[in-house]
Amino acid sequence: MELTPRLKSIANKVPQGARIADIGTDHAYLPVSLLLNDHITYAIASDINEGPLQRGMEVAKLNQISSERISFRLSDSLLGIQKDEVDTIVIAGMGGDTIAQCLDGVSWSRDSKYLFLLQPMTSIFDLRLWLQENGFSIESEEIVNERDKYYVILEVRYGQMAPMTLGELWVGKQEIGLRSEHRLDYICDTIKRRERAHLGMKQSKSPKSEEQINYLQAVLDDLYEIQKEWEAWQM
Repeated sequence: MELTPRLKSIANKVPQGARIADIGTDHAYLPVSLLLNDHITYAIASDINEGPLQRGMEVAKLNQISSERISFRLSDSLLGIQKDEVDTIVIAGMGGDTIAQCLDGVSWSRDSKYLFLLQPMTSIFDLRLWLQENGFSIESEEIVNERDKYYVILEVRYGQMAPMTLGELWVGKQEIGLRSEHRLDYICDTIKRRERAHLGMKQSKSPKSEEQINYLQAVLDDLYEIQKEWEAWQM
């Protein structure tokens, strides 16, 4: 089964022999592909709506994946998953705030034995900030380009993490030796968006806070430094 670049990147991060929960599974392409390749031993495909679950069941049946290897759950976030059923949890294709709510909804998420593979569609700044403030550690990030749009996949466990700067909350941490084909474009795209927001706030006729303008300038200053550092490392 051929996965999209985004799902393929997530699949590559799933440990061999894992037992996974795919939250918001839609067609269950990810767990079915991993089971077909014998990369995982068991999967729970969960969704809050019946339609996606039905489509996932059809995909599993078409690929002859038995009910002993994959379980379909009509469930909101992680509430339908028992803590001893899985060791790897995928939450992809949702907003960053929704992903944070999923993690916050069960106490067992705060255990370092679980690997969370998170792919937010929006509000990635808010998700990074929430993870930092709630004791989770971002172990790595990957930027994937799919149909000329950038997606970020985060590997996360519960545990201590050094505080991120304002710029890092927007584009993630970078370290010497990091390899990322799309990182410079991702940084530049983020800078352009923040510049537009900064300019719009300064030109707005509605009441505005000098503190907010200064905050956005501080974000931009840090992003410029991150860009400069990355470009220097590539020379």
